Amino acid sequence: MWMSARMRWVLIAAAVGVVIVVVAALAVIPRVIGRHITVTAHFEDVVGLYEGNGVSVLGMQVGKVTRIHNEGGHVAVTLSIDRGVAIPADVQAVTVSSSILTDRHVELTPPYRGGATLKDGDVLGLGRTRTPVEFGRTLSMVDKLGKALHGDDNGQGPLGDLVSLGSAITADNSAAIKSTLDKLSQALRVGDDKGARSKESIQAIITSVADLNQAAADNDTEIREFSSNLRQLSDILAAEDLGSGTTGAKLNQILDQATRLLDDHREELTETFSQTHAITTTLTDNQRELAELLDVAPLTVDNIYRIIDPVAGSLRAHALVDKIIFNGQFAKEMCNLMGLKQLGCATGTLKDYGPDFGLTQMLDLMANGISGTP
Repeated sequence: MWMSARMRWVLIAAAVGVVIVVVAALAVIPRVIGRHITVTAHFEDVVGLYEGNGVSVLGMQVGKVTRIHNEGGHVAVTLSIDRGVAIPADVQAVTVSSSILTDRHVELTPPYRGGATLKDGDVLGLGRTRTPVEFGRTLSMVDKLGKALHGDDNGQGPLGDLVSLGSAITADNSAAIKSTLDKLSQALRVGDDKGARSKESIQAIITSVADLNQAAADNDTEIREFSSNLRQLSDILAAEDLGSGTTGAKLNQILDQATRLLDDHREELTETFSQTHAITTTLTDNQRELAELLDVAPLTVDNIYRIIDPVAGSLRAHALVDKIIFNGQFAKEMCNLMGLKQLGCATGTLKDYGPDFGLTQMLDLMANGISGTP
């Protein structure tokens, strides 16, 4: 009996212990294992992006890149994001570089403002990722466009041919053009009053159309008035007899002269349009770079204008030499090769290299290396 009671208490204690362990595991394991969610983003290219680079929202790091895998038509980038940071379900991923020489990081935009959130295992397709155009590709596009427009040294090329054709048309047909414009002016002067009545009618039409914009928002009565004005316009055009009679004959003469003008220069027009094919092809092949150039060109021109001080006759510019030299991949590689342990190797800040900028340790390493060589 005593052994049976003791065994029962042992079993109860064991069961309680198992329950405590299970509850503790359920409370601790999700915090330890599930601190991050994994998301895959597909990019067209990932130049300057490496494993270990940061993932940020509004410039604040919320994760890092854990894997980069080329899948042929695109590159799959695996992102590890802190579970405690809410990311909108329709977020977009953009590779961003803080300067020309530094690595890129992934920026998630827009920030979370409510609604559904990004889940573990979600995939961001190519339609939800962006990669900035490289500066070198933009320069290459501009160079190709310049070569396509340049032609040869004898003035032969798309632009040169277009200017030559315009010059030939105006030089050989100036009298015909003048005559065409004169006849067009005469065609518009209908009636014995030299167009006075037509002028008044056109003014009435313009006034009626202007009234329409206000009348449509006010009431239906004004809309019906506008319909009446349209009927008046039809009556005026019918009275002027623009489709036949003297006016119609003059319009036919204008069309005949325009047709002859095009026939006389058919070969020049055909050659010019065929040569513009190279320009069109270049613009089509580089439409992304051209769009990027047109997007940043106004800001670039504005920055260049602000550099110039016309009053003092000087240029105002502040080059961040320390950022360019010490906060880049080259400085990191030098630290790795020399075995430097200064804080500046990690932060890229000049002051973190110490008062001697790391020169003492570099000289010691160089001396030890020389003395250790046979």
